[in-house]
Order: sequence, then structure tokens, then C-alpha cells
Amino acid sequence: MTITLVIIFGWLLATTIVGVMAGRNRAFSMEEYFVAGRSFGLILFYTTAAAEIYSSFAFLGLAGWAYSKGISITYALAYGSISYAIYFFLGPRINRLGKKMNYISQPDYLEDRYGSKALGILVAVVGVVFIVPYLQLQIMGSGLIVQLASGGAITWQTAVLISFIAAVIFVYVSGLRGIGWTNFMQAIIMLIGMGSVGFLISNHYFGGVGKMFETLAQIKPSHLTLPDTSGNGLFWYASTALLSGLGFWMWPHLFSATYSAKSEHIVRRNAVILPLYQLAMIPVVIVGFAVAAKVGMDPAFGARIAKPDQAMFVALLDSMPPWIVGLLGAGGLAASISTSSGLILTAANLTARNILQKGLKQDMTDMQVAKTGRLLVPVYTAVALAFAFLAPSMLVNLLITGYSGITQFFPGVVLGIFSKKPTKAGVISGILVGLVALFTYQFGGIKAPFGLQPGFVGLILNFITVLVVSSFTKPVEADRLQRFEKILSAEEAA
Repeated sequence: MTITLVIIFGWLLATTIVGVMAGRNRAFSMEEYFVAGRSFGLILFYTTAAAEIYSSFAFLGLAGWAYSKGISITYALAYGSISYAIYFFLGPRINRLGKKMNYISQPDYLEDRYGSKALGILVAVVGVVFIVPYLQLQIMGSGLIVQLASGGAITWQTAVLISFIAAVIFVYVSGLRGIGWTNFMQAIIMLIGMGSVGFLISNHYFGGVGKMFETLAQIKPSHLTLPDTSGNGLFWYASTALLSGLGFWMWPHLFSATYSAKSEHIVRRNAVILPLYQLAMIPVVIVGFAVAAKVGMDPAFGARIAKPDQAMFVALLDSMPPWIVGLLGAGGLAASISTSSGLILTAANLTARNILQKGLKQDMTDMQVAKTGRLLVPVYTAVALAFAFLAPSMLVNLLITGYSGITQFFPGVVLGIFSKKPTKAGVISGILVGLVALFTYQFGGIKAPFGLQPGFVGLILNFITVLVVSSFTKPVEADRLQRFEKILSAEEAA
């Protein structure tokens, strides 16, 4: 076995042991398993949130897009700025509601706020449907990272199986607490890997980042302007950044993670310091540009890159010693496993808690929900593995598809906190209209107007539908609204 694989799988073994140990001597319960007993402090919540957010996309997709398409990839930096500004106001309120109302999942909040079990079940089903492609992204990413870092010494399918057996073990045993402690370790190596990789490759090929950009501007100037090489222009850029920024915290696993913080003050402080993680994405984008410039000078080098998502590790293997590739490969695998473990747990949570306990089998106890969720962890992992093996796709495309669907929750979530006007009929209708529009433009062969992102068009129609339908349908009961208003009031927060 090569030194690269020893480092990668050694790190995987270490994090798995930590994840399993985190759940020892903890009383098993629904709250403990799914939201870690609402006990995460500042550092553990920070690393958990960061590792859940920055995934295979941050390691492979960013570089792959920058290499193949160009400057439009900086939408990923723009949407982070939007999302953290929103979270400063939204996150503490989500945490407060979760603690006061004993919410375990995202649909718990929406069902309670609008008094509709149908809405809770709809959100749970849609959440699971769009979690699967995001989980598929992580699976594809982990396999590619290990295969590429090892120089092909191990197939991506074998790498995926080993990695996700490890993930299932600590998620099954320890739930969110195990994820939290492994994410603490993963965040450290992710930061090291992401922060160093761009400068290493640019320095090796061009003697520095500035010289690299000068070369790229001469060889391929379209890569650095909008529309870029891909044809993505200003309307696509703005709508995709806004869509992703609004949808960032609508992901069910991040919503549930917000419940895990010990207090809303911890959530608010994290909304301030989490943007620092965005800085680590810049070197990865620089890698993509460096590879594009290198390929422009050396087409034979480009022939070694079968798919854009392989760009970074092909360059690493060409330019760096094996031990550095191993460390960066461990960082990439950490990014994938940390996010995928949260997605697996959340899909199990949504199914056991909202589809079964609150829908199909309402006599389930909370303990039965926790045990059922635990049993569903390997089931959802197997489903996502099947999709990854049978229907692989470019990582950024998978991510944008997931965002487009999940963002349709935004009107119901945000208006439910900051407005009394939306009704359950309005929110349900809005989600359905948004999803129909998304699928029509994304897969129906109809081009979205003005080159906008299909999911963004769906979101606009969603908002309009919520407002129109809510104006002539039965309002939410006054006592329900008063209960929420009291919890969300400044006096209650103080």
C-alpha cells in the first residue's frame, strides 16, 4: 500500500474511532441521537456546522468548475456572504424555537407553525428526495479523491465502500454527537488542505499566483470574464448566488444542526465567525485556474484529466510528493465524510420522525423513532451508493440541483418567523408550484427566461403563490400565532 493510502485511511480509522467513542456512556434517546441533547458549545458547533457545509464540492467541484468553465465559479463565494448574513437573524430564532418546542427536525417547525401535518410530511419527503443527490455528491467525491490521490492504486468504488462503511459505523452508534466530534477532527485537516493547495500548485507551475493569472489571461481570457467559457453570464451568476444563499440554511441537516447548539447566543456568534471558512475556498478556486493555464500551455497534460472534477488531484500527483498528496487526500475525504454523515442521519430522522411517527404510524413512541432512525442509517447509505454507482454526474451540477429543490422551503420558513400572513394552504401551494417550475425548466427541455437558474424561477413563483393563496385562504389560528410571537419576542429572548 502506498504512503498516500496509509495516510488517507489512517486518518479515516482515527476519525471513526473518535466518532464511536463520542457516543459511549450516553443514554440513548431521540433527542440525544438526532440533536446531541442540544449540548454543543461554541467550538464544537462551529466545527460541526463548518464541516457539514464544506464538502466534496468545496474540494473537487470548485476546482473542477474553475478549470473547465471559469470565473462563474466565484458564485460560491458570493452565496456564502448572503447566507451568513441571513443566518445571523434566522439561526438564533430557529435554535430558540427548537429548544422551547422540542423540535427534532425541520418539518417539526413547519408542521407546528402552520398547524398542518400534511405540510410536515411534504417537507420531509421533499427533503429526503433532494438529500439523496447531495449525498450522492459526497459519495462520488470521496471515491474520486481516494482513487486520484492514490494514482489509481484503488478504484473509486472500493474507496467509496470503505469510506461509507466507516461513516455508517459512527453515525449508527453515536448519532449527531459522533458526527460532531469527527467533524471537529475533519475541520482541522480540511482547513490545512484547502488553505495550502492553491498556492502549492501555482508556485510549482508558474512561480506564483500572480504569474499564473497573467498566463491564463493571455491564453484563455474568456475564462476570467462574464460570460465565461461556459457561457454563464451575469443573470445566471446573480440568480444562482441568490438562490444558493437563500437556500443555504434550508438544508434539513443544517436546520437540525442548529437545534444542537447549547444556546442561541452560540448560534449568533457562529454566524459571525463561520464566514472565515469562506477564505479557505479561494485557494481551491485558484487550483482550477492554475490547471486551466497549465493545460493551455501543455495540451498533453489536459489529456490526463478525464473529467473536470479530477483536475486538482491530477495536478497534485504531477507536482507534489506522495505524503503531501496523502494529507490533501485525507482533507478531501474528511470534507466528504463529514457532510455525508450528517445527510445520512437527517434522511433517517425525516423518515422516522415525520413520515412515520407523524404520518403513517402515529402510535410510535419517541424511543421507537430513535431506534428506527438508527436502522435507516445503513439503508439510506445503500440507496445513495446505488445512485452513485448507476448515475454519476458532475459534482457542481448535483449540488445546484439539490439547492434548487431545498430552497423552495425558504418562503415558508422565513415568512413563518417574520410574518403572520402566510397560511398552510399558501405554503403548501408555493412549495408545489416552485418544484413544478424547477422540474419543468431543469428537465423538461424548456429554457428558463433570461438565462436565470431554474430553481430561482421556481422560488420567485413560490413566493408569489404563497402571498396570493394566503390572501384568500383560512389564516393560521390566533392562539398558535400568539404562542410563536411570545417565544420569538425580545422579552422572551432576553
